[in-house]
Amino acid sequence: MKIQIVLAAGIYLCISSSGLLAQTEGSAFTITGHGVATPFATDYQSLGINPANLDLTSPYTGKRVTIGLCEIGASFYSEILTKPELKQNLFQEDIKDLTQEQQREYAMEFANSANSGDLDLMSMGFALQTSKVGSFAFSIRERADFFSKLGPQVSDLVWLGYTAPYFEQLVLENGDTIPNSDNISQDTLDMVMQGFTTLANAGNLSEIMQGTHFRFSWIREYNFGYGKKLMSTDNMELHGGIGLKLLVGQGLLDLEGKNGDAYGFSALSPIFQIDYEDISDENPSAIDEDAKPLKPVGMGFGVDLGTTLLIKNKFIISAAVNDIGSMTWNGNVYKLRDLKLTDFTSSGLESVSFIEQINQLNGGDGVIEWQGASAIKTKLPTQGRLGFGIVLNQKLKGGVDFVTPMNEEVGSLDKPVISIGGEFSPLPWVHLSLGVINGGNYDTKVPAGIRFVVGNGSYELGIASRDLVTFFTNNQPTVSLSTGFLRFRF
Repeated sequence: MKIQIVLAAGIYLCISSSGLLAQTEGSAFTITGHGVATPFATDYQSLGINPANLDLTSPYTGKRVTIGLCEIGASFYSEILTKPELKQNLFQEDIKDLTQEQQREYAMEFANSANSGDLDLMSMGFALQTSKVGSFAFSIRERADFFSKLGPQVSDLVWLGYTAPYFEQLVLENGDTIPNSDNISQDTLDMVMQGFTTLANAGNLSEIMQGTHFRFSWIREYNFGYGKKLMSTDNMELHGGIGLKLLVGQGLLDLEGKNGDAYGFSALSPIFQIDYEDISDENPSAIDEDAKPLKPVGMGFGVDLGTTLLIKNKFIISAAVNDIGSMTWNGNVYKLRDLKLTDFTSSGLESVSFIEQINQLNGGDGVIEWQGASAIKTKLPTQGRLGFGIVLNQKLKGGVDFVTPMNEEVGSLDKPVISIGGEFSPLPWVHLSLGVINGGNYDTKVPAGIRFVVGNGSYELGIASRDLVTFFTNNQPTVSLSTGFLRFRF
């Protein structure tokens, strides 16, 4: 099955939505510039972050309703590729062919190095504050997350193909067989058709995949939130909130090899146009070829819980636990077959294209083999959040945010995230933000943003980047965009 289509679809989603982590602030472009989301996200933008903030008093007098359309947050990051190489991938520009020596270098460099891509597209958000019964919000958004890290043997196979040290013998076009070595001339390499090893020396996929982890998910989320002031004194307010999510799965792929074992499963909707060939005939969860492109392959339910303490309208202490729940995937479900790899017919990668990298894992000419399954149940990527904020005056506020993964499911952060940042408003309608973020699926980042608010909050727009440093360096780039132009209050 064509696994490269999964990555292509993830990149296509990003490009077609005007941008390219599991993200800690989602599509909330008002927060991206400093990254301190837990205490400062408000109205519908607090859904998925901290629903307790829904009932915080709006700074815009008389504005009780907030509506937003088409807000986008997206990023793509590589530990190995330079900024020009990463952009070539994202925009599918021509990529120069690699020499065999460059292939060997990339095989070593990509081993145990991370590449990540994430998209959060909120198509619609709505929030309503009432004076007595609390505040309500609703949003619809698409969440797509991608993360890959190749183990040493898989990296060799991806980049070197049949010349990887794993294979003992090489078959030439004329039918001759020669020993595999690093000293074969280029003329002879051009004649190689296949690499093979004896069955006795061949390794199972569970052995070959050690150190490899590939994750992709695409989920549509319908989120309803409620927040209420629970207690109030002259100096303090305590708020609580809950978010309820209906989750519709469009795609899931998870491959990992660790502790001497390996697992893998996938569930992909017809929009990915994957040819399952004969294995679909015996799959109890196979979807008909004439099904609608966006026919769901999974359904689930999730809960967010949050609380916020506001002291003297100046200090904010905020905490939340998000994505408590699970999903059941029951369409086009496939599991990894742990077979021995004895031969390979791929010549290895000749460019740094991510799509071509994943193509080397194909079940046909590549490494992975699949078998049908009826259903798989997965937990949601639960996160814990703790944030502290301070509002010094009308022009300056800042804070610290800490986000940690609470499991290792698809879409989880690779590492905990800590964000430090703030916002400066030189004019009532101009807001500049800056921060530092460390952890997650990315290297240390310096986000920055600008937003404009007119008519006492009636209209708001803004743009931000998750890494200002990328504009000035070529290594370990984070190509990102967070933006919103249709945010209204009345």
